[in-house]
Amino acid sequence: MFLLSLDEIERVKRANGICTLLELERRTGMTRKSWSTAIKTRRPTPQILDALSTLGAKPSKVLIADEVSAAA
Repeated sequence: MFLLSLDEIERVKRANGICTLLELERRTGMTRKSWSTAIKTRRPTPQILDALSTLGAKPSKVLIADEVSAAA
């Protein structure tokens, strides 16, 4: 299973001068609830991945392997 990289999300936020979920909502059109859920669960959705791409996320760093699930 792949999870969103919180490090890459934070890097993208810093690079774009984004500090809050409200700013993420304004910049991407995705709701604060969608962002909050994505950050909390770390589950990648097409909409979140598209929004991160628009903000300049690096494709090779936006997803990471969930080693706990991979080991099972």
